[in-house]
Amino acid sequence: MEVQGYVLPDDLYYTRDHAWVRVEGDRIRVGITDVMQRLAGEISFVRVPRVGKRFEAGKTLASMQSGKWAGRIMTPMVGTVVEANTELASKPELLNNSPYGEGWVAVLQPDDLTLGLDGLMRGADVEPWVTKELSEHGQ
Repeated sequence: MEVQGYVLPDDLYYTRDHAWVRVEGDRIRVGITDVMQRLAGEISFVRVPRVGKRFEAGKTLASMQSGKWAGRIMTPMVGTVVEANTELASKPELLNNSPYGEGWVAVLQPDDLTLGLDGLMRGADVEPWVTKELSEHGQ
């Protein structure tokens, strides 16, 4: 789907703090939305999580900075990091250039995938949320 020029793939789940979630078997891959990366501007620094670290939902999974902004990528559901995109440390621009591809942040093994997905947005819920977010940010 595309909302006001922002791309939000239909096969993903979304959090209210602009993370996306792709289900890959019993794991999830997490990144940031096109909306977040464009609002942030040119991202110059990313701190990714440590493999093996367990996170509660809503806790900081990763952090990033641009020239005008510093923010966090929150954990979408309870789980343990099984893979982290360490390439982002030397190439933070991947978050801008390929937010749904090479710019992914981490892969998690959720404690309960079904329960975790219940708290995320998908499909018809996404467009009104993005429209509201963009209006709040003057877009």
